[in-house]
Amino acid sequence: MRFRSLISLPLVLMAACGSTSTTGGSPSGSASPSSTPPPVPAVAVVEWDQDSSGYTLRLVSSDARVLATAHAVWPNTAKCGPVEAGIITPPPVSTSNTRAYFLDSGGIKWLQEDGKTGVAFAGVQSKPNTAYAFSVAPDDSQFALNTIDYSSSPLSQHLTVTAVGASTLGPQIFSARAPSGSPSAAVWPVGWHAGNIVLGYHPGTCTQGGGPGLADATSYHVVSATSAARTATIGRDSGSSCGLLGLPSRAGVPCGTYDANKTQVLGWTGAAGATFAAGLEPGGLAPSGTTYAGADTTNTTSETIIKVITVGGSTFTVPGTLLSVMWIDDGHLFVGAQTGTSQVYSTGTQKASPVSAAGQPLARIPASL
Repeated sequence: MRFRSLISLPLVLMAACGSTSTTGGSPSGSASPSSTPPPVPAVAVVEWDQDSSGYTLRLVSSDARVLATAHAVWPNTAKCGPVEAGIITPPPVSTSNTRAYFLDSGGIKWLQEDGKTGVAFAGVQSKPNTAYAFSVAPDDSQFALNTIDYSSSPLSQHLTVTAVGASTLGPQIFSARAPSGSPSAAVWPVGWHAGNIVLGYHPGTCTQGGGPGLADATSYHVVSATSAARTATIGRDSGSSCGLLGLPSRAGVPCGTYDANKTQVLGWTGAAGATFAAGLEPGGLAPSGTTYAGADTTNTTSETIIKVITVGGSTFTVPGTLLSVMWIDDGHLFVGAQTGTSQVYSTGTQKASPVSAAGQPLARIPASL
């Protein structure tokens, strides 16, 4: 079985994005990347430790190289407070156009493709009833952080925007308690589009399974980075349009279900775009939107078959026991294995190259949407 991608959730639980402001801390030194060669396209792959006490982050390039590796101590064991259930946790990583950022003991750190690391923000502490969702702006200037408190039901959440390198959290642009009818509804920052924050939404983030990647967004909200005012909605908060939403790309968002042989692309205004004859794969939409890698729902074997389809209709298949997929660039697809060796597929040669990076691809460099 494939592990579902972990990006879910928007702002339906709140009728309006009212905000209270606090003063952001001043930067504690430059956090901009050092003078290094320009970054190459890559995906950030996460492999959790067996005891869920932390994870390994690897940056994988289109030529199947592991460019950089870091290990983080960050427990994946948070619970939904009074509810006997686990939390559908947001991804512990984010990317900009130059590097990856990741939750580690005591804060948010960064990892460059040359292996250099640093601290983007110190002060985020792992707690048993708290989830953190964050997304760094493409230019490394600031990050949106939603702190979701599950210690009581309904949950409460606080969205802040902070300068990378700051000593304290910046202005709070949104704060709310989930409605009683959806007590675990929450939003997660998943990216930035045209200077705005993209928030995923899910009406129920507590589950008996818990852990990352067990659900996908029912909608995305594009909101102002200063006021949280919504400028666009992708999908529907009820999830009743074309289905669940996958990971966003520059071209938009894939929308479909895992058992239907149809996935539609929704643009950044919410308008419907191209349709591909394959089931939903969260990371299946290429950055340009001209190619899609989705599940072959007509397959009757025990293997998972991925169909790679172009807008023009040409296809080829990728067999195997797959965890998840994500495009590195328009010509290269990372296919994650749960253990051992993953693959990087070239659409040009239709051949695979092995790479020692088991786990789930969660973000892409560059990250611009």
